[in-house]
Amino acid sequence: MQITQNGKLTFPTKFHMVDDLLKLNHNKKVIIRMSVNPEEIINKVEFGTSRLKERVEAINKLAEADYTVGILIAPVILVENWKKLYSKLIKYLYENLSEKVKKEAFFEIIFMTYSYVHRAINTEAFPNAIDLFDKNLMTGRGKGKYMYKEYVRLEGEKFLREEMQHYFKNNSIIYVV
Repeated sequence: MQITQNGKLTFPTKFHMVDDLLKLNHNKKVIIRMSVNPEEIINKVEFGTSRLKERVEAINKLAEADYTVGILIAPVILVENWKKLYSKLIKYLYENLSEKVKKEAFFEIIFMTYSYVHRAINTEAFPNAIDLFDKNLMTGRGKGKYMYKEYVRLEGEKFLREEMQHYFKNNSIIYVV
């Protein structure tokens, strides 16, 4: 088996259990992308995943272990008070990420997409969860799939970019989708 010198491994996670990774010889060839969301979204949608505080602590540990770290604000879910929630999230990140992370991390922003299948599974499996489908904000995107209407997503993107510029003006947002 031939090992390439140019390849990198990347993986996203919503879990804070990274201690076993910290002492690995990763040769700067592993990119870990931690997904974050406001605590209210984590509590009402991301069942069984790590708390925001734990995820931020894990990001700081990974950066100290010299991993390349990306932060995914994902999935962005436009609940009733979404601007307040995401503004608070970005401020929390700024106040709690280490200086090394703030200097080196990149960001990705990914808006939620949804489908009838997701809705049926979630309704049955998580009866107390919030309903993520909003016919006023979402539009069809193929067979049984939904995404935020273009003007809604653009408003969300503009808001999030402005918030990020305020706190993380030196960090790149590699994409917003």
